[in-house]
Amino acid sequence: MTIDQAVARCDSVKPNQYSREDKVRWLSEADGQIRREILDPWEGQEDFDGYDEDTPGTTPLLAPETYCGLYEAYLSARIDFCNGEFTRYQNSAQLYNVLFGDLADWYRRTHLPLQENAITL
Repeated sequence: MTIDQAVARCDSVKPNQYSREDKVRWLSEADGQIRREILDPWEGQEDFDGYDEDTPGTTPLLAPETYCGLYEAYLSARIDFCNGEFTRYQNSAQLYNVLFGDLADWYRRTHLPLQENAITL
């Protein structure tokens, strides 16, 4: 899923007044969390500098397609929080946390951990 696809998907299911720039910043926060908490401890990761208004909309997000629902949940949670709709926010945040956990579980099952320690003789 790309940045533009995530923004369009969110806007289609949850009409809102927030700008594309707001949503790109929120997607950057979500991918930053994915990078720090899931990907960084594992081998073969590239640097992640986040997204801003100059990032092309065709930029792929970090989560594989199977787990892209977490972006919709994250954007929905941010919109609900900013709107002061705290019951909806709790529901959206809970869904995001479940999907984030599912992504973390899958990644840890299918990738090798970082091998920083070595025994030298």
